[in-house]
Amino acid sequence: MVRPFDGSLRDAEGLLAVEKATFNESPYTAQQVQAMLSGDAQRAWLATGEDRVVGFVVAFLTRGLRGSCWEIDLLAVHPECTRRGLATRLIRAASSHGGQVADRARGVVSTENPGSARAFERAGFRPSGQCELVVFRPEDGMPRPWHALGVKIRKARDAKDMEECAREAGWPPSNAGPSGSEDWGSWTLLVAELRGKFAGFAELSEVQTLLYRGMWIESLFASRRVVRIALAHDALTYAVAASMEEIGMMVPVADHSLRVALKEIGFRSLGRFDWYEALLPLGSETLPDTGTGHPGGNCV
Repeated sequence: MVRPFDGSLRDAEGLLAVEKATFNESPYTAQQVQAMLSGDAQRAWLATGEDRVVGFVVAFLTRGLRGSCWEIDLLAVHPECTRRGLATRLIRAASSHGGQVADRARGVVSTENPGSARAFERAGFRPSGQCELVVFRPEDGMPRPWHALGVKIRKARDAKDMEECAREAGWPPSNAGPSGSEDWGSWTLLVAELRGKFAGFAELSEVQTLLYRGMWIESLFASRRVVRIALAHDALTYAVAASMEEIGMMVPVADHSLRVALKEIGFRSLGRFDWYEALLPLGSETLPDTGTGHPGGNCV
């Protein structure tokens, strides 16, 4: 059976037991997981059998210049319970709720995890591009202070800034982002100016997951290398000031210069991943899930 997380400590303990049997990366206690999943920031669904939790998926909503997106953040099935279609059913359960708050969903899957890729495809998702995950952890030491002559980084001030950034990126205008009078919440838009003229932008999203509290660079656009580095440095500074444990970005494989720029200032690679995306609501047809191993997706 697949059902929503019920808010109980028992559900949190069962979910955490599956996490330990698969990823074994969560630093949180069952009580912390219970509190984390009892609010509105994240939602979880559990697969149960024989009176215990045997799988789970966690998802949350993000907003940005391209509108709202339902993020399938973490997916796991206990190694003893694979080949039962649970991963696909979990993805579809989470996506069913996501269709109430967003018109698209996505997840990322390691290129070394074909089982998870098959589960997403059988749930109705399709691959949309490959990326390299690069992360920076402040505990490893901050890079030296760096300043670019003529480059100024500031927070976006209003809808006009948002429209200019979207236009420069070639995206259609969206009314999903906050206006000047609304709460910016966990989303921040940084604007770069070079000698007083618009030169690029970066979108930052704060996330609290079952594995860490972090900041994700959702997008970073600038034609000049010096501006890209300035935006990345400012994102690091912003994240460290907010006591984030990790700053990361999924960089398109085709964007070689951005990957090099990020690595030069201290980001390190955690491998390659495939994006999987779907329009919501999902269609009703799925294929049987016969994947092996534990499916697991990590998202921005």
